[in-house]
Parts: sequence; structure tokens; C-alpha cells
Amino acid sequence: MTSPASPFSQPIGRLRYLIWVAGSLLFPPTSFAQSITNPGFESGTTGWSGCPLEINPANVYGGPNTSKVAEVDGDNDPNTTTDDRVLCQTITGFTVGAVYALEFEATRRQTGPTPASVSVTVTIDGVLNQVVTRTGSWNMARERFTFAPTSTTHNLRITPNFAGSHGMLFDNFNLVVASPLPIELVAFDAWPLPGAVRLEWTTASEQDNAGFTVQRSTDLERWEAIAEVPGAGNSQQLLRYAATDGSPLPGSAYYRLKQTDRDGTVDYSDVRQVVSKDREDLHLWPNPAGSLVHVNMDTPGRVQVLDANGRAVQVFQEGHPTGTLLHIAPLPPGLYQVRSVDLGAPTVRFIKE
Repeated sequence: MTSPASPFSQPIGRLRYLIWVAGSLLFPPTSFAQSITNPGFESGTTGWSGCPLEINPANVYGGPNTSKVAEVDGDNDPNTTTDDRVLCQTITGFTVGAVYALEFEATRRQTGPTPASVSVTVTIDGVLNQVVTRTGSWNMARERFTFAPTSTTHNLRITPNFAGSHGMLFDNFNLVVASPLPIELVAFDAWPLPGAVRLEWTTASEQDNAGFTVQRSTDLERWEAIAEVPGAGNSQQLLRYAATDGSPLPGSAYYRLKQTDRDGTVDYSDVRQVVSKDREDLHLWPNPAGSLVHVNMDTPGRVQVLDANGRAVQVFQEGHPTGTLLHIAPLPPGLYQVRSVDLGAPTVRFIKE
């Protein structure tokens, strides 16, 4: 199977790919302009000046050095919040529909009458609300919370859940794209079987995904639907899908995925070509795989597994009525190749999760 250059003009928008090339992951370019201003407080109140703020060297609070940190506390009056010390920042440039991760480090203050347990509430208006608690000695432990923005601008705010002027310290904020766009497609493959064509694909994350339509064409212009597969809606885990073309076209045929959001937005995958077999071929699934890879061969024969550098690796092989099962669980995650020892079939690749 080969994947010809995309013959259609519509760009792949929200259906995005992780493509293995020479053992590396290549990501399609996109622009995400949002960031945290002054994430480590070394520029004082810059970016954080919209609310009552306290910034000092870490050693003022019992820390190990003079690196700047910010404190969140309830100050001294339990009946009012006007004297509290909080953190807030307005963040712009979000891409609606993407999934982001907010990261930061936090620890309990060591000096002064600090409560044995301190907690704060971290909010991003309308999309994130989390409580963070710290106890014990100085330990700048990292937190990570994911959220999906509903606007290009959101407000980050961290407020105390306690009274008292000795509380929790923060440093090293970061904002990253956890999942660039609603569907993150990590694999899509198609191969011929006797009297059929098998199609499998895997998503790493989904947001508002109504489902997939498997489409087929002979000329890359006119497409027909051959299968409908419901999506998971929303997911942040690896999900595998499959469909079968039970009446394949003779000769060469092309396949692609049409992905539809719940709001009716449509995007298309890259194209996979399946050609009538005129030589011995290897076909394997699933891909990516965690513990087992099923290798289907037109003619029975031995296979060999190679790592990304072409070095042979030892894998237990088990005979199967339709080919060979490779037990790959002991292999480290990465890119591998399977080649035939006895047949003149081309080498095929798979990803070990």
C-alpha cells in the first residue's frame, strides 16, 4: 500500500496527524498564540498586576534560593477577601476547540504560622475549576490540568480557601497544547484481504466527534460512502476503529475518512491506496499495537522484526491460521519493521505503544 500525495485541494483542518518518517514524529504546522506572561515572576508583577499580589524571593518563605515566587493567602480577616493575596492573568490567543494544559509548581509556605494544610481554587472562567492542596515541607510539586477553551480569551485566577497571611507559593507557570484540534488521528491504514479491504484507524483524542464515514474512489474525484462508524464524542485516550469494504473494486481503489463534528463541521483524512495484489505482500494489524501484532501473508513463511535502525530484535512468534502472531509486549515503545524471511515481500512498519 502506498499513500499518494493528497490529490484534493481541501486542506486537512481539524483532523490532524502524527506521521512517522525516518523514526521521527512530524506535526502539521499550526499557530497557537496564547502564553503565560512572566511565568516565573522574575519580572515582578508584569502580567499579574490585575489583582492583589505578593512576590518575593523563595528564601523569604523558607525556600532554598532567591528565585522569585508568588504567594496566595487569605491574609488576616476571615470575613473579607479584599485583603487576600491572589493570582490572576488574562490570557488571549486560544483556539476554540483545542485542548490545553495549564501547568505550574506549588508548595506550602514554611515560615510563619502557616496552616498544616493549605488549599487554593484554580479557575479559568467557565472551563476549569480545580482545588490544589499542599502539606508538609518545602516541595515545589508540579500540577497539570487540561481544559477546552470556549473563547479566544480567558481569565486565570487562583484564590485561597483559608484565612491567614501564610499560605501557598507558586512558580513556573506554563500553558501547552495538549491536543491541537478536536480529532488527533495517529494511524489510518487500509490493506486487501481475500474478497475484501480492511480499514483501521486510531485516535489519540476526540472532541465533539459525531463519527466517521469511510469513502472510496477510483479517480480521486468522485467519492462514495461504504461505511459509517460512530465516534466517541469526547475522549482523551487511545481509541481504535475498523471497517471492512466487503465488495472491493477491481484494480486500484482509494480510501479516505470523512470526519463529522456534532455541529456538522466536516474534515477529511489523507488518502490510502489499495491495489489488486500482483505480488506477495505482508499485512499487519493493529497499528499502533501494544502487545500483539497479527501478520497476514499471502503465502506462509517466516518473518523478522527490526527496530527503527534496521537491527533485528527477538520477538516470540506464534503460528495462526491466517498468518503469524508477534508477541511484542516486551519491546520498548517506538517504530519497528517487519520483513519476510522466505518471501520477496516489501517491509512494513508498525508502532509499538
